Amino acid sequence: MSREIVIMAKVPHPGSVKTRLEGVLSPEACAELATAFLKDAAQKALRICERSIIAFFPPTEKVAMSEIVGDEFRLTAQTGETLGDRIVSAFEFAFSDGAERVVMIGTDSPTFPADHIEQAFEFLEVETDVVLGKTTDGGFYLIGLRGLQKGIFDNVRWSTPNAFEDVYRNVMKLGLHLREVPSWYDVDEPRDLKKLVTEIRTNANARRRAPETSGWIESAV
Repeated sequence: MSREIVIMAKVPHPGSVKTRLEGVLSPEACAELATAFLKDAAQKALRICERSIIAFFPPTEKVAMSEIVGDEFRLTAQTGETLGDRIVSAFEFAFSDGAERVVMIGTDSPTFPADHIEQAFEFLEVETDVVLGKTTDGGFYLIGLRGLQKGIFDNVRWSTPNAFEDVYRNVMKLGLHLREVPSWYDVDEPRDLKKLVTEIRTNANARRRAPETSGWIESAV
């Protein structure tokens, strides 16, 4: 079974990433943190899967993304008006490339265990159609598909506490078989950053899972 990981990522320029942290961090520091998150997600993907894609946004920033992640990833621009459209475009790229099982992750949950990705692939290989990894704020940090199902992204209230619920409802409505991996947390708000700093400073496993993020925290916080 051909596996592929897709990482959804913004190019980390000051003022365009982690903006909800700008009350406690400068725009430049937010960009540095987002860069660390991206590098940790990239390293995690490479440890698990030989075939990995970074779906980047904005679409004009391919060179900038390539400079950050190097040449070990295939790059594709996120296209479409909504986040749902951009997610679908990234899945379409992966499946058109010959993948049979695709797991998509974001970059905002740097310390989640790589085992969650492996578990998602295992689920997809035993008649599971969709795998979801919920975030504690009501979104999701992971979604795995065994074939593209565009309908699961219809009418989703993106960037709200209802996003996971909406996708889950669509999956059920379509009669698809769903499994979940353990939930984790995104780092979006100052309280999330505080939780991350505590986790990194008190948990050696978290430091191993997110070495770039750990290094940034040690030097900047």
